[in-house]
Amino acid sequence: MANTPIEPLTANVFEERAEYLSKGELAAWTASTKADRAILAKLKGPGAKLLIGPRGCGKSTLLRRAYFELQEEGTHLGVYVNYSRSLALEPLFHKSANALQLFRQWVLLKIAVGVKEALIEGERAIPHTLEELTADAQAYIKALEAGTADSIPDVYTTPTELLHALESWTQVSGMKRCVLLLDDAAHAFSPDQQREFFEIFRELRSRTVSAKAAVYPGITSYSPNFHVGHEAELVESWLRPDEDGYLEVMREIVNRRIPPSHLKRLKGREELVDYLALASFGLPRGFLVMLSQLLGVEEDESHNPTRKMAEVAISDHAASVRQIFSTLAGKLPRYRHFVEFGQELEAGSVRQLQIFNAARRDRSRATVIAFHEPMDAKLTRMVAMLEYAGILRDAHTVSRGVKGVFHRYTLHYAILIEGNALSLGRAFSVTDIISALVTRDAHAFSRLQPTNVLGADYEDRCTLDLLPCQNCGAPRYSEDAQFCMKCGRQLRTASIYEELLKAPIENLPLTKKKRDGLLKYTEIRTVNDILLDEENVQIRRVPHIGPVWAKRIKRYAEEFVSV
Repeated sequence: MANTPIEPLTANVFEERAEYLSKGELAAWTASTKADRAILAKLKGPGAKLLIGPRGCGKSTLLRRAYFELQEEGTHLGVYVNYSRSLALEPLFHKSANALQLFRQWVLLKIAVGVKEALIEGERAIPHTLEELTADAQAYIKALEAGTADSIPDVYTTPTELLHALESWTQVSGMKRCVLLLDDAAHAFSPDQQREFFEIFRELRSRTVSAKAAVYPGITSYSPNFHVGHEAELVESWLRPDEDGYLEVMREIVNRRIPPSHLKRLKGREELVDYLALASFGLPRGFLVMLSQLLGVEEDESHNPTRKMAEVAISDHAASVRQIFSTLAGKLPRYRHFVEFGQELEAGSVRQLQIFNAARRDRSRATVIAFHEPMDAKLTRMVAMLEYAGILRDAHTVSRGVKGVFHRYTLHYAILIEGNALSLGRAFSVTDIISALVTRDAHAFSRLQPTNVLGADYEDRCTLDLLPCQNCGAPRYSEDAQFCMKCGRQLRTASIYEELLKAPIENLPLTKKKRDGLLKYTEIRTVNDILLDEENVQIRRVPHIGPVWAKRIKRYAEEFVSV
């Protein structure tokens, strides 16, 4: 069956990642809020900042907008750098003694290349020293990411040298300050990379130079010398679905981004747009994916959007969010047991809220669970990992007097909807769900006792999953152990990146229909097969997969092996 042709504009409309959109597309399609303007001012201003939020919350959009605004203003040198490929360097740490030095060059040279690109885009002259440093940098960066480089380049730099160079390049270019906008900068799945990156981040600051980095909640660990709040200000970038004006912002995204031919089909079904907007839980990327499903893009655009289509999209989105969480077992294998317990905690939270809301009858519904403080270290780690995926959102602590202090977390709305945790009865409308979420009781929460969900002995059973000694099979006594306590052999660990490449496509957040299509019509079986599919030739063989879904599937694979 031939795929329905789709104009390039429409394909770009449903591109969820800001780093792949042009300046014009980003300006035309992005809805700006008062909070966004405040964040952009911080990103463009002096001082180090950490832009924090889960996958798909719009961090890249804000960094790209800051970059384009700095270009437009012409007063300060804005430099955008994307580090999403950092996990490709992780195998070096298993085979190269100089892996840390190679990683450092990769981080620094990408900044130098970013400066050159910014100056070219701003139609400014390239300083001779920058030309020298970047002459072979792009090829070297690609070689490191491909695993074919294992030596320090002939022309290399250090953080201190690059800082001085940045100050010089800014001055000779006639600008006042240099702002480094570092995307996908958490390096969360390689502890060595993570520690090294934040040491570099600390050093790249002066009265002229400031760095801003996008990081994830929950799983970002900083170097011993890096103190959040002192070294850098934390800036939250996640839209809050419980804030006034939230639905207006999401509707504006639709009106700005969706072509008139598609908008026409939503006329009279505006409640479905609000339904998806709330279900996205403030994550624009998820909202766009659900919208494309509601409109049947590349599948069946002849039918008008229906409630059933919206609910399938919401269910798929909930599965996608859970998939992001479950992939942590592969990206952070030592925390595999924490992922398993975290899945039980999420399911238990849904059940708890369902029971709690059923007892409230005609009163407004609750969307928040709470744990009694202090939370133990293992529960804290589980919750932090759930925050990374966007399943839970920190709603801060509250005191209940003699009952104690409780740490509250809001559960992802798509998961609440799918699990009927609002307990609205048997026959309820889309309007009922929207009303329940919009008018939910901001002060109500259901207290969750982790032992009731995970078992009384969960702290004993939730342990780090450390590989045994490859020589004698003896268990490792600690995560940092270098040698076996029994036989004395050096302990080795498998490459996370190489294991992720081998993962089956079932590990990607694909709908069953798309996954079955790939298995039936192509030879694609692993994540690496998708990455090796040049121009998406095999992917496009599948019926109802055109440019939009082909790009999306490739992005899912790229994200799976990235940070």
